[in-house]
Amino acid sequence: MNLILIRHGETDWNRIGRCQGVADIVLNENGERQAKELAESLKNHDIKAVYSSHLKRAFETAQKIAKHHKLSVQVDPDLREMNQGDLEGLTFPDIRDRYAEILKKWRESPETLRLPNGESLIEVQERAWEAFEKVHKLHLGETVVAVSHNLTIITLLCKITGVGLKGFRDFDIHATSKNVIVSEDGLIRVDVINDISHLSPMESVPLFDSQ
Repeated sequence: MNLILIRHGETDWNRIGRCQGVADIVLNENGERQAKELAESLKNHDIKAVYSSHLKRAFETAQKIAKHHKLSVQVDPDLREMNQGDLEGLTFPDIRDRYAEILKKWRESPETLRLPNGESLIEVQERAWEAFEKVHKLHLGETVVAVSHNLTIITLLCKITGVGLKGFRDFDIHATSKNVIVSEDGLIRVDVINDISHLSPMESVPLFDSQ
């Protein structure tokens, strides 16, 4: 199986550096353009299925891909972004001011921290891996697409590459980037990380320092 794992297009909350998590924010104008360019770059691939989280920003991105292949998007809630609990909707200055101790723990030991009223990275990784295994069993020898979210994708890359969740900051996953996971001869490997060669130049979104 070749799994093309994609982060959704940009939203207004991405643009202003607001903590998004499971908040259901739609694509902005840049995100719509990114998703269109992404879909164009995949239109000649022999894609057998398109999966997405249930969140609008991912589903909208997936729909643009699926349209070229006359496919329906299959929703898997396990592909959703990390639930960031009380941090949802906050900017980095908000988090720094209100949750300094949480931010300190996130920087020092992100693999062990559960966000207040939210999830931990290990919980995200466990459900993301379940989603991967379901797709893998259904699509042996096929190319499929799954549209997901920043931290969810990173937890999968950490597991497959062996980096471990403590090293999740080693990965930088841009909006509508392609990340290709290959399962072949009983082995699973990452062939491509953060490919955005299909995108036309645009202004970068701000970095979210807590990640």
